[in-house]
Amino acid sequence: MSYTNKFFSVSPHCALKRLEEPYLYDIANDHLYELGEEAFQFLLKCSQGELLSVKEEDESFIQYCLSENLIFMSDTPVRRDICVHPSPVPSLRYLEFQITDRCNLCCRHCYLGEGLCQDLPFEKIGKVLKEFEEIQGLRLLLSGGEPLLHPHFWEINEVLRDYPFRSVLLSNGTLINKDNARKLRVHEVQLSLDGMRKGHESLRGEGTFEKVIRAIDRLQEAHLQVSIATMIHRDNLAEFDELASFLQSKQIEEWNVDVPCLAGRLEEHQDLWVSPKEAGPLLRYAFGGGLHSAEHQQTCGAHLCAIFPDGKVAKCGLFSEEPVGSIDEGLRACWERVPRIPLQQLRCSCSVMEECRGGCRYRAKLQGDPFAPDLFQCCARGVFREESGEGESKK
Repeated sequence: MSYTNKFFSVSPHCALKRLEEPYLYDIANDHLYELGEEAFQFLLKCSQGELLSVKEEDESFIQYCLSENLIFMSDTPVRRDICVHPSPVPSLRYLEFQITDRCNLCCRHCYLGEGLCQDLPFEKIGKVLKEFEEIQGLRLLLSGGEPLLHPHFWEINEVLRDYPFRSVLLSNGTLINKDNARKLRVHEVQLSLDGMRKGHESLRGEGTFEKVIRAIDRLQEAHLQVSIATMIHRDNLAEFDELASFLQSKQIEEWNVDVPCLAGRLEEHQDLWVSPKEAGPLLRYAFGGGLHSAEHQQTCGAHLCAIFPDGKVAKCGLFSEEPVGSIDEGLRACWERVPRIPLQQLRCSCSVMEECRGGCRYRAKLQGDPFAPDLFQCCARGVFREESGEGESKK
């Protein structure tokens, strides 16, 4: 192939990121490609509209990028404004952004409890989006409450595609219809579906199951990627095989399965809670997983933090009572205060520790020891814990 007098540029759905190492991020497909410094500089110059001579040793790299639709050729320069300030170390890649605590449901397991009708002001949301771009962020998880109830949601929605990161809307799905599905500018919508009709509605209320199913159809008709989040609870333990078949029939590519924490409303509905031995094996139904990688020597949440409707920042959405600061101080400043636990500090030495990274730190804290392994993850992997009596011996 001749590259003479041809200009290259990074495809519109991709972005150069300078994290711990240089990367090219395919935002649309949620893929992260590690680059050498020379390749990074080549792509950066291309995106600045420079006409570059192609060396023989560059041809295989260029052909690969073209085949993956990561770059494109043109007869005229295509310039892009690219923000490549170095990220902090460790990098903040995933931001859980709770823009409101308003919700139209009263789910029996919700760890947030009763909302205070708080909405993060639109101007502060814009400030956070810009700072997340500058900090080299990858995935924005737009959450609540129910984020569609924020009084400025559709204004927020309109600016999301202006930023070089992936936006994921986390919704209960009951407010999504044919018209507003077409208006969404996010890359993905993650809907909560907590079982088949009986299991789902025992948490979220009568009539909610059919609304979520309709939302899946409306979103897919609008060509939006749909993922599913399911909480394991007492009333859906027998529904996972049927739910798995249903999600397969809907061609869902990502299914997140987790266990609710004994916090918020679940403290009043402990009949829904399940033990690690019961719930652990069901965690393995999850598939896809999205891009939530982490450094091998750090526990869960090495690249994640959360912002709450009052502007406070914490290590994740479960740690609202332990904020590290406010967004008024700047996202980078707050991120640098987030406490981290190296894997070697965990009271765990099993062979799968680097796979589960100790599991959820909030659940470990509720178990009475923030440095202990998360017993649900232990049981998911068949690891016996003498101190808990849960799980089975690992062969």
